[in-house]
Amino acid sequence: MAANASSFGISIGLDAAICVIILLFFGFFRRTSWTEKFYEPKSLVKTQNAPKRLPRSFAGWIVPTYKFNESELVRLGGTDAATYLRLQRFGWELFLFCTLWCCIVLIPIHITRGTYVSDEIATGSSTYSNLDKTSITNLQPKSKALYADWISIWVISLFLYWQLWRYNTHAVEMRIEYLNSKTGAGTEAQTVMVNDIPEVNKGIVSKLAAKIPGTGSRPASRQNSRQNSRSMARKKSGTELDSFEDARTHLSRPSDSSDASYRASDSLAEPMATHQTGYANMLADQGMAPPQAKYNGQSQEEFMSTTQDRMVPQNGSANYDAPGIGFSAAPKARAMLDSGMSEQDMVNQEFEELYPGKVERTQIAYNAKGLTKMYNDFEKTRGKLETVLDKYQMQMERHKKIKKRETVRVIGARYGKWGRDKYGAKPQKVDALEFYPDRLRELWDRIQEEQGKAKDKALSTAFVTFKDSFTTTIAATSMMHHDLRHWSTREAPAPRDVLWQNVGLSSSGYLGAAVLAWTLFSLLAIFYLIPVGAVQALLQVDKLERFKFFKVIMDVKILSSIITSVLPGIVLTIFLALLPTILSLLNKKVQKMVSETDVEFGVVRKYFVFQVITTFLGSLLVGSFLNQITQFLDDPKGIVNTLGTSAPQTATFFMSYILVQAFIKSPMQLLRLPGLIFFWLKYRMATTPRQKAAVWQDTHLKYGTNVANDTIIMLIGLVYCVIQPIIAPLALIYFAIGVLIWKYQVVYVYVPLVESGGKLWMQIFQHIITAMMFFQIIMIALFGIKKSPGPAILTAPLPFLTIAFLLYNLNLFNRPQVIISNRTAADIDKRQSQGGDLAEPLMEQQVPSPSEESGYAGPDSRQQLDRYIPPGFTVESSELDEVLAETQRVSPQVDSYIADNGASNGKKKGSGRQNTQSHDIESLT
Repeated sequence: MAANASSFGISIGLDAAICVIILLFFGFFRRTSWTEKFYEPKSLVKTQNAPKRLPRSFAGWIVPTYKFNESELVRLGGTDAATYLRLQRFGWELFLFCTLWCCIVLIPIHITRGTYVSDEIATGSSTYSNLDKTSITNLQPKSKALYADWISIWVISLFLYWQLWRYNTHAVEMRIEYLNSKTGAGTEAQTVMVNDIPEVNKGIVSKLAAKIPGTGSRPASRQNSRQNSRSMARKKSGTELDSFEDARTHLSRPSDSSDASYRASDSLAEPMATHQTGYANMLADQGMAPPQAKYNGQSQEEFMSTTQDRMVPQNGSANYDAPGIGFSAAPKARAMLDSGMSEQDMVNQEFEELYPGKVERTQIAYNAKGLTKMYNDFEKTRGKLETVLDKYQMQMERHKKIKKRETVRVIGARYGKWGRDKYGAKPQKVDALEFYPDRLRELWDRIQEEQGKAKDKALSTAFVTFKDSFTTTIAATSMMHHDLRHWSTREAPAPRDVLWQNVGLSSSGYLGAAVLAWTLFSLLAIFYLIPVGAVQALLQVDKLERFKFFKVIMDVKILSSIITSVLPGIVLTIFLALLPTILSLLNKKVQKMVSETDVEFGVVRKYFVFQVITTFLGSLLVGSFLNQITQFLDDPKGIVNTLGTSAPQTATFFMSYILVQAFIKSPMQLLRLPGLIFFWLKYRMATTPRQKAAVWQDTHLKYGTNVANDTIIMLIGLVYCVIQPIIAPLALIYFAIGVLIWKYQVVYVYVPLVESGGKLWMQIFQHIITAMMFFQIIMIALFGIKKSPGPAILTAPLPFLTIAFLLYNLNLFNRPQVIISNRTAADIDKRQSQGGDLAEPLMEQQVPSPSEESGYAGPDSRQQLDRYIPPGFTVESSELDEVLAETQRVSPQVDSYIADNGASNGKKKGSGRQNTQSHDIESLT
């Protein structure tokens, strides 16, 4: 039996009471001094984008938060944050309209024109409740009143089309404004990511094909000698990377057409005479002289002479495996690499030929997994050393007692040969200011050695930065080569957004990884249907009453209301709690997405699909079956008719789910009680200003689960707003609370981890279209089950109209959201030429990192963040020298401070004893 009106009213009261209690706790904690860094961290940092402090009154945060407009949200939270708030506002507007229409028009019709539920309740054996009288279930089959529901479907659909058109148009305007503003994209706006570079890091299929005679692949002997050839060429041209600084220079070497020495040593002209002529003419049109190519020390004529036998075989037919001839892009790349040219210079040369004088720098990706691990160890060890130094410095400045120097328990075997040789196999305590510097020096030596090895492990991915946005747009959107297996380009993610461990796969490799990830995701969704079905089965009141224990509970009105109306939503929410972490790992580890933004958008997509399968379809089908299981068993042939009457009953479960989301989960995201507990513990354990700053700064917002949660609520509300109109005001409450809470969060709490510039909206748009399709198709099916062909036929065009609307909007709005238009790129170049460098990314203007707060300029400097340099190459020798010099300065000060402290304590104790003795003598006298 479904929950009746009284029990549902009690559940609303309970949920609302819990919401009020949570908000009361938030109002109290927000006013305390020790939690302000947790609840308003962005207002405490002195930056130009810091929001104004809120009034300290109990509810003083509500009105100022509601007053923030979109331009202020963009300035204080970023374009993605403003886009997410537009989703909240979209839902609020949609369900305000649905509430007014459905509650005013449909509820009176369902109650007055239907008697189905009343007749079933009168029999005494029904699973219906008086709450079902407001739903479409109450209408008899073939009822003329169903035409009111048909009109409502069209009215709501037309309103959605109009609303989506407005929001799509504004989303493109926001994207253009983001790109043109001073807080727009940084280096990534003028960089393309190049994949499938030919003859570099060839996959297993290519390696096997190379062993098959007649495949046209490079002979094995030449493959094995390529590395030696390039090393010799680098030595001959003076570009051998013998040191770390040379490696850094090589990794981001700029391309300058006017640098004759660079062009003479590193260019490679096309070894075909016809192509060389065309290329020379192209350069002449640009007012540039053609480069003087060198092929492993040979001139162009010498190189062509030595390769003549490959280009024109004895039979006189053309050899399409020769460089520059035929379909494949591999022969030309093979000739360039065999001549001793490095992979990075080959990429640079290829783009210089296509865009003469426009290439700023080229960065090849390297397989540096071992180097990355060493880099992480280096940064972790340096952080520990800085913590010890800060602690000593703070204790001495505040004249606190230091009993003894801090030590570290070292197990030599954990640190490999170096650790065993220096500290042995047994654990021992070592002075922290001795161990950490020694460990840093050892890691530094290993990093330098590994950097030299990494440069010979090039991957088939590169980042090419251009001098203007116009060229970047053309390069990112053009077909670079007719061989689509090679030289694929796309817009580049931001430097700090790149997941370097996932860079370097071929297009086929990424495709295979995606297929595997979606297969595992499908299995995961099927697995989660089991607990969803169990929850639905458990929460059928008539099933529970068969057990004596539950019958006693059901006799208590308030407990029965909690179990039937509150518990389902809570249980389902708990089951979904771990899913975001699983999906994020699936995107990173299995699907090998190349950026944090891709991972986040992937979570948005997968989590929404998962919610549709489990939360919506699973609950709808399983709940419908369990609601009428007796009727199924008594009359199997009447399954369709039974579904037509039982499916609307699942609206009670979904209303409970929305109530939990609106009144409990959303306010809990504002209170963040678990985070507050961890914040208090970490802040109490932090001993230095650097550690304390790291606790409360840089709280990042991830949209993966939030967007999917909001759009699944929109789907549920939209599907059931005609079936059970009471659900519309509940969805309205959810989005009204969401607008308030998330305005506060993005303005005062969260800092964007990455910034896509509003690309998030097209994901949201597709979710809303999916909700519309379910809404329209389910209503058509319901009309058919109700034996009303007229409304079903009149509603049938809507899904096709929705598909046409989707295709038209994707064609019109998707490309402007994903890539920059030539017009916008030209405007950006014009603005920059009149007075600007690359725009500073918004995320760099937000809350500074703990290192910036403490005055330390670490590897996350502006220069490093704007360069596509793998993490293992970002560490500089000056960083090591600085921390070692600080250690040498502080260490003797600590020894002297401890000695002085001990001496002064001894004097105090001696004088204390003398005073005591004299006092005793005086008292005796």
